[in-house]
Amino acid sequence: MKMTIEEIPESRIAYFRNVGEYGEKQNKELMESFKKWAQINGVFDNSTIFGIPHDNPQVTPKEECRYDVCVVINKNFNVVKPAQVGKFTGGKYAVFVLDHTKEAVNEFWGNIFSEIKKNNLLIREQPIVERYTSQMIGNHLCEILVPIQ
Repeated sequence: MKMTIEEIPESRIAYFRNVGEYGEKQNKELMESFKKWAQINGVFDNSTIFGIPHDNPQVTPKEECRYDVCVVINKNFNVVKPAQVGKFTGGKYAVFVLDHTKEAVNEFWGNIFSEIKKNNLLIREQPIVERYTSQMIGNHLCEILVPIQ
């Protein structure tokens, strides 16, 4: 797996949240409704979208798992409902680029912890984040950002 290290600044975000079982259908519907909101409100062009799963489904009941789709906004941007305002904590991340397919994502999750160990990295207590740019989406790619110390 090809990995780079990146420092991401703390940012103000606008987000939509789904509470319930993580899954392809739920995440896709949330992403589509968020992208429509972002286009209508002028924050979609050349923006980076993050997908943030907040809970470990092995520990948290599936009906309580939180998943956010968000975009970085400037401090003066007026966030229109149903979006909410939040903060992306930022920090240091190990960044992995992968094909945006179920198979590639499953393979990533099967190898990530051994890859982190192999590179002598320590994971921070923050969510592992998905990152999408319009260029990456057009090429059927996504990035997974693993928070590291």
